Amino acid sequence: MLDISSAELNGANDQLRAEAARQGEVLRSLQASLGRLAMPSARTGDEGATADDDDDLLGLTRALEQLVRQRESARELTEQILDQLPIPVFLKDRQGRFVRCNRQFEQFAQRTRDQIEGRTIDDIGPRTWAGLTHDEDERAWHSGRMVTSERRLAQRDPPLDVVVNRVVIRSGGEPYLLGFSIDVSEQRAARDALQHAVESAQAASRAKSDFLANMSHEIRTPMNGILGMTELVLESQLEPQQREDLALVKGSADALLTIIDDILDFSKIEAGKLEIEDVPFDLGALVRDTVRSLALPARRKGLTLDCQLPPHLPPAMKGDPGRLRQVLINLLGNAIKFTSEGGVTLGVSLRRVLEPRCEVEFAVRDSGIGIAPDKQKLIFDAFSQVDGSTTRQYGGTGLGLTICRRLVMLMQGDIAVSSEPGIGSVFRFTVPLGQMAHAVPQVRGALPHAVAAPAAGAPPVSKAGRLHILLAEDNPVNQRLALRLLEKMGHRVTLADNGVDALEHALHGGVDLVLMDVQMPALDGLAATRILRQWEASAPEGGHLPVVAMTARAMQGDRERCLEAGMDDYLSKPVDSARLREVVARFHGRQAGAVLDWNGALLRLDGDCELLLELAALFIGDGPQLLDALEQALAAGDQEASQRAVHSLQGVLVNFGAQRAIACTERLAARLRNGGPGLLAPALMHDLAAALHDVYAALGQHLGGA
Repeated sequence: MLDISSAELNGANDQLRAEAARQGEVLRSLQASLGRLAMPSARTGDEGATADDDDDLLGLTRALEQLVRQRESARELTEQILDQLPIPVFLKDRQGRFVRCNRQFEQFAQRTRDQIEGRTIDDIGPRTWAGLTHDEDERAWHSGRMVTSERRLAQRDPPLDVVVNRVVIRSGGEPYLLGFSIDVSEQRAARDALQHAVESAQAASRAKSDFLANMSHEIRTPMNGILGMTELVLESQLEPQQREDLALVKGSADALLTIIDDILDFSKIEAGKLEIEDVPFDLGALVRDTVRSLALPARRKGLTLDCQLPPHLPPAMKGDPGRLRQVLINLLGNAIKFTSEGGVTLGVSLRRVLEPRCEVEFAVRDSGIGIAPDKQKLIFDAFSQVDGSTTRQYGGTGLGLTICRRLVMLMQGDIAVSSEPGIGSVFRFTVPLGQMAHAVPQVRGALPHAVAAPAAGAPPVSKAGRLHILLAEDNPVNQRLALRLLEKMGHRVTLADNGVDALEHALHGGVDLVLMDVQMPALDGLAATRILRQWEASAPEGGHLPVVAMTARAMQGDRERCLEAGMDDYLSKPVDSARLREVVARFHGRQAGAVLDWNGALLRLDGDCELLLELAALFIGDGPQLLDALEQALAAGDQEASQRAVHSLQGVLVNFGAQRAIACTERLAARLRNGGPGLLAPALMHDLAAALHDVYAALGQHLGGA
């Protein structure tokens, strides 16, 4: 930027105006003298005329001398003004010759004025600089506006960064190129320093994320064994004291895991990488399950823990049940921790019930120690606690309420607290949730997110529904834990302790589901899954083997990387039996032998049972016609019509999750792509017809029971 005050510019302008006025007076005097010389003399006699002419010539000479002096004075004044400017200034003619320059330009060019004026840039500048200068000059001559360019003089010590501006002006009817340069070395240095700081901060952020990811993985791996084995022992016959001791172990492990999750969630929120879901869920079931999960800590302290739900709660809502549950657990857990007698109550009420969304308010009341008024504004800040002394009675990271506030804000809600020391506190938060016309189905198969899974002691699946599960895991503790949990559920398990063996079993082992650890020797789980998906895409019989990531990596982006590799779901460690049962049950209805996945179809339709029944009736009527169209196209050898018929049939079957029939259509489609209708084996059409017969029968049972 130019550092020239307005007073300096105004003073220079006043001087130039005064000089112009003086020159105007001289010119007017010259004009008058010339006029008298040109007029014929009115006097007689040569002597008188000569004397008058001499006087006029003398006056003209003096006027010319005065004009020259004034012009010299104006030139000196102009040069003085230019020399006082703190930036280099130059003036060029159309041939590129320097006509005028100031003292700063002399210093910039490292030449004297005599060495500059009358010469071109080729005479005084380096070849590279001269070439760029010609290009920029021409752009200014032709554009009719100011042209700005940035240059670095690398040959200077230290290097000099300048911005050069050029604009065409006119004087006396002649065009000139006016240019001036500004030293921006300090600004460039500051910009480079800022860029370096940004890059350093980004590198530090990446290093922090990598550290947190590694820390999470290293801690979750042994925690998976501690929590899992403790849960297994708690399900066995124990003495009351033993059960209580193990419950304390599990509670301590859960507390440590909560601290890790708080740190990871805070990192995700700060990085802006935490996303909010919008999925259907049962709000009443979510609230009741959350309260039940904290009932034991409350009872141990002799506290009551109640839940108050409105009588006309909508049967199903849409939102993020996982994050909603996280906020409730944090608030209820804090209330229990800071309450020594009395109890804690969770109240739910509806506000502004407007289709298609409504405001739902949650209020957590306790009879605890309360919060001083001057502390109430600070408790939602990161790492802030009411008691920060070394003798503080209550633990915690100081992140729980911060995470609650950020999560509520991400869900487009708000949160506040009202409290009185010694009386208790009330934490209220309100979030908008979508309303659904139909309830979320309660199913034994594919359980919706945040809906409670069957109890850990639920009976195992029948032999007919038994799955052959491939467990790809290299950690011995995790192997034993997952093996015990899956066998208790009644499934058959094959173990692979490296990626190569896991891929071999997945390709040729006849398994129904793969639980794949991401980090394994020989071949990691992501690479093994990619190879599996490539093989399935090229295999004539097609097919799709479900793969679920089972990993201790729980940072933002880990789930996405697993899904991008071709995995179907993501299960973070430590794995508890309820979550594992839920994931396995979700894919139980999608195994190759499943005739129909009615519950999964309901979920895809947001629980609209009437619509699903209507679709079932239509398919029972139209399905045979679709099969007839396929058979006719095959008989005619029309490959395009055959592929179209298979695609239409498969598109309808997907709505009902009819995996056996879908697998038949996939094999047919693959055979058509590879060899055409004439090479189809009759067994493929026979298998499809049998699978469709079973689908019609299953749909008919649901229609009959409606």
